[in-house]
Amino acid sequence: MNEFNATPRCTLAMALLSMACIATLSSCEKPKPAGLPQLDPVVSTVLVGTRDIPLTHDFPATITSPQSVDINARVTGWLLEQDTPDGSVVKKDQLLYRIDPSQFQVQLDAANAQLAQAKAQLEAADGQRDAAVAQEVLAQATYDRNQPLVAAGAVSKEQWDQITANLAESKASVEQANSNIALAQAGALSATASIESAKLNLEWCTIKSPLDGTMGASKYFEGSLVGDASKQLLNTVVQMDPMWASFSPSANYLPIILAKQGTTQLPATVTLTGAAYAPGPDKPVTLGANPPTVEGKLVMVNNQISGTSDTILMRIEFPNAAQIFRPGAYATVTLNLGTRKDAVVVPRTAVFARQTEMFVWKVNADTTVESVAVEPVSVYGDEIVLASGLAPGTKIVAEGVGKLRAGMKVKDAASEPAVATPPHSTKD
Repeated sequence: MNEFNATPRCTLAMALLSMACIATLSSCEKPKPAGLPQLDPVVSTVLVGTRDIPLTHDFPATITSPQSVDINARVTGWLLEQDTPDGSVVKKDQLLYRIDPSQFQVQLDAANAQLAQAKAQLEAADGQRDAAVAQEVLAQATYDRNQPLVAAGAVSKEQWDQITANLAESKASVEQANSNIALAQAGALSATASIESAKLNLEWCTIKSPLDGTMGASKYFEGSLVGDASKQLLNTVVQMDPMWASFSPSANYLPIILAKQGTTQLPATVTLTGAAYAPGPDKPVTLGANPPTVEGKLVMVNNQISGTSDTILMRIEFPNAAQIFRPGAYATVTLNLGTRKDAVVVPRTAVFARQTEMFVWKVNADTTVESVAVEPVSVYGDEIVLASGLAPGTKIVAEGVGKLRAGMKVKDAASEPAVATPPHSTKD
């Protein structure tokens, strides 16, 4: 049972006024004919007691998922196959969709061919550089050997010019070979990058679930062209266990909630209010009766208060193995914020209304009754918690309040002898 301390007392009084309406109306009985003896009304009485009342508060909440991941097509192509039906429970890395990989396989084959060509060009360039280096060594040796002979006139000017030209040409050949090697290496790097890109595209043709969850409804189906700017989103996978209940209580609750959270793990109950319920197979379905309820814990208090509504976002985490709670559903979060010790309580049936005030019938020592004004603060089960008006141990009327007037004497039903019922006559 929940105690609605969050309800203003005027609202609580109006609710109790409605509950007491029947009892109040029943007091409008027709006067008994004159001459008949006036019998003291028989009522049920109780002694006002105390009990420890849990301080529970209900807040409207929305069910949300800790993870909701969009499944997008990362390459453009024809949707070849959907391997997992919509609405299925999936595991991480489970195959969901496949896109036609043909064009990306062609790209991979072409990139592999480019890499092979670049490697062949690199080998040829290496051979050219080796030959050019050998030619440069020979030309340099010829240059060094003939240089001293030029001054002595042993080598003609024409011969020396040829030797110098041969050396310059051999050096140019080496530079050209180095350039060819660099070009072949760049071609190999480019082909390698194309291979990796083609491999990624091929990998993205198989679309897998990024998490454990439940698939939603597909946006596109087999045979559709997907992956361009307007057709990337295929589906959404939502984590279903555990789940969150997000609610925003008034910031006035923040101090007590933080205090409770700091001393212990603050428990909470999440109720799927208004859900249809069936107690078992082939049993009738009832709406709103015995709604699904689960225990959870407070896991998040937001770091700022909403300036427009003076509320603060909080989350309750709870298990959802049966997946009854779905994102977007409305629920009720019940927080237990402690206990009201020795609270004065009376039965609901003992309270009646006069205009906007609430009363009970107090039974005096001489068995007469008088009305006593009381101040209800909350409802707990079949009892009403009072802030003032009665002391524990006071005898009050629990049932039969509608037939009483101030000063009447009453008889307690518990002290009345049972009335014997005459036996039915039988015929031979």
